[in-house]
Amino acid sequence: MTKLLEYKDKIIRFYENYETYMYPAFKFVIALITFLLINANIGFMAAISTFPVALILALVCCLLPQNGTIWIAAFVIIADMYALSPEVALTAVVLFAIVYFVYFRFAPKDCMGALFTPIAFKLNIPYIMPVGTGLFGELYSVISVVCGTVVYYFLDGIHRNSTTLAAVVTEDKTGSTSKFSVSVGQLLGNKEMFLMIGIFVGTSIVVYFIRRTTMDHAWLIAIVSGVLIQALGLFAGYLILGITGKTVTLLIGVVLSLVISFILQFFFMNLDYARTERVQFEDDEYYYYVKAVPKKTVAVQEKTVKHFGNTASMGKRIDHSKQELSEEEEELARKVFAKELDIDEKYLK
Repeated sequence: MTKLLEYKDKIIRFYENYETYMYPAFKFVIALITFLLINANIGFMAAISTFPVALILALVCCLLPQNGTIWIAAFVIIADMYALSPEVALTAVVLFAIVYFVYFRFAPKDCMGALFTPIAFKLNIPYIMPVGTGLFGELYSVISVVCGTVVYYFLDGIHRNSTTLAAVVTEDKTGSTSKFSVSVGQLLGNKEMFLMIGIFVGTSIVVYFIRRTTMDHAWLIAIVSGVLIQALGLFAGYLILGITGKTVTLLIGVVLSLVISFILQFFFMNLDYARTERVQFEDDEYYYYVKAVPKKTVAVQEKTVKHFGNTASMGKRIDHSKQELSEEEEELARKVFAKELDIDEKYLK
């Protein structure tokens, strides 16, 4: 454990020393992954669905504020949708308008939650998102996860139904099917999406309130509770909705999310409850009960430098300008030496 704490401190100090460069690099990596996933799943417009374009856009995003990546990603998605069908692009514009209104109204500072959620879905670890927002965010931060979930299922539905959407021909005004209705129907008729949103919201709320309690190991209890709620809730929901083939991926994703949650706790809230202190004090208006729990840290080893020889003059500047002593200085020196050696002063002349 001591070694792990030392490595953690080194990583944190490294990031603090190079934060000016690390943060833009972090934004670049997230933006690049986002654009590559867009190209791999809905890259219908060949002109912009290439690696060099994704690389250039990611470089631009690392220089912009966090929400800049969301705007650029939205424009890229709409362009790809337009290459598939103007009706699908119109659906994407309407959906993004609604999602952006909700996002920028309630959670404009939780950009990473909206970006990470579709990426987490592709990596089969979306269960980390509601736990993470409950641990690090506010109660309303789950809205960014909901927005990311809606966008993911919309794009996933377009990807799965791209052949059907490309083949659908819009008939006359009395026609029964259109690309617009197909693209909207595949989203609104997706029961799994609504199940996920409900479970995510409930999980984030439970984790948030447990995390804010003063009980010992609150973060640990919040993490385990959040993961169990998702595992049991989604398993029961799949049975009720008749969704099959999801059990194995659910278990793997839940275990991976649990491990990642523990890693986050180790880096950001690794507390030593054995050294908990409780303090009480008061002022003119209130009486305070304070519970102080120290973080687990490694004591910095102090290096001791040993000097050998005469160290009395260390740090002092020696004046070599005087080569000879005056008569008064010589007389005083003789008296001092004679007294210390207990001899007659005349023997020193």
